[in-house]
Amino acid sequence: MYRQKIQKTELKNGVTVLTDYMPGVESATVGAWIPRGSRHEALNEFGLSHFYEHLVFKGTKNRTAFDIARSIEDRGGNLEAYTTRQETGFYANVVHKDVPYALDVIADMLMNPLFDPKEMEKERKVIIEEIRSYDDIPEELAGDLFNQIHFDGCGIAHPITGTVLDVRGLDHQQMLLYQQDVLKRIPIIVCAAGKVDHQRLVDVCQEKFAQKKAGNKFPQDFYACNGGYLAKAKQDIQQSNLFWGTSFDPSLLPSNFRFAFSLFNVAMGAGMASRLFQKIREERGLAYSVYSTVDVYRDCYDWGVSLATDPRRIGTALDLARQELKKFLNEGFGKTEMERTRCNILGGLRISSDNPEKRAMRLAEQVLHLGFYKTVDEDAQELLSMGADEVLAQMRRAFNQNPFAISLVYPKGTAKPKF
Repeated sequence: MYRQKIQKTELKNGVTVLTDYMPGVESATVGAWIPRGSRHEALNEFGLSHFYEHLVFKGTKNRTAFDIARSIEDRGGNLEAYTTRQETGFYANVVHKDVPYALDVIADMLMNPLFDPKEMEKERKVIIEEIRSYDDIPEELAGDLFNQIHFDGCGIAHPITGTVLDVRGLDHQQMLLYQQDVLKRIPIIVCAAGKVDHQRLVDVCQEKFAQKKAGNKFPQDFYACNGGYLAKAKQDIQQSNLFWGTSFDPSLLPSNFRFAFSLFNVAMGAGMASRLFQKIREERGLAYSVYSTVDVYRDCYDWGVSLATDPRRIGTALDLARQELKKFLNEGFGKTEMERTRCNILGGLRISSDNPEKRAMRLAEQVLHLGFYKTVDEDAQELLSMGADEVLAQMRRAFNQNPFAISLVYPKGTAKPKF
């Protein structure tokens, strides 16, 4: 269908190069991913991966912070970075001829960061302001509270950025030790999509990552989950923001579970035609924002419902979400629902396949979160082969695993709801 040409080369120093060639485009996305995120941090390291992501932009042995800032932008591209609970990534969108240069910039950041103590102190203030900005968003706060209670006992529980107190406690020596992990222990995954030459990229990686001597060990993941209810009152908000969800252990589920999970989630709450949107917003007018969401980790999946509504109606909205899930698990898909949902996902795959950034991100995330990669066509065939009865059976099996947890951010001065 897409004639994808994915090539892979593993270098001896722990760098893996993956390319997804796209004929007929003039641009490309190239990046480097470190399979270490916030879930891998020790008690005194919370926020360290995110701090590292920020600090490598503040200068290298070869470039100032301003040099890095203008390096890709002056060529019409953009340089991005992010940290999740599972990984830390750096990538650039550029004209295809600038792929080697973009990778040079990214490799320089990862191999030669200065970690100037003065810059670290300045960036510490920036990150604290970033944390406060998230704390000002009730929806973000509710999601973090859910992780805190449901994943208590494993690294997924704490926020990616760490708390303000965590960030204030991080020191320069910890950053230097993190850099040694990058150079000597942790793999680096280089992915590119678009008009890219695989062998040319391999040659660039051999040169630009020459300082990396080893790294074939992924950080160890540990999964734990719990039920419960955690609520926090917040000043200056009018709605109650709720997150209700659970998680699954994929080792207890069939190998094609991710396709059943995707079909289920899209039908339940991933768009305006979804059950939750139609029932809670369109039919009852209870919420402006309501959707279901999925996270995929190397050792677990989680699923949950996010919504915001008047504090007096939060219980009703949650009951409706519970009823919709129960209805699906009892009855499965409606008459045309399965095919509409399948078309939704296949259409999304086709649309995103035209975009080098989405193709590169898809490749990286598959390797980092699943441990393998599949072409768009292979995933499409899996979706086409899956029947409604199989999806229902798998979701019943999944939802029979673990307890649900509820988190809530509600207006200060109103009564704490009881669920």
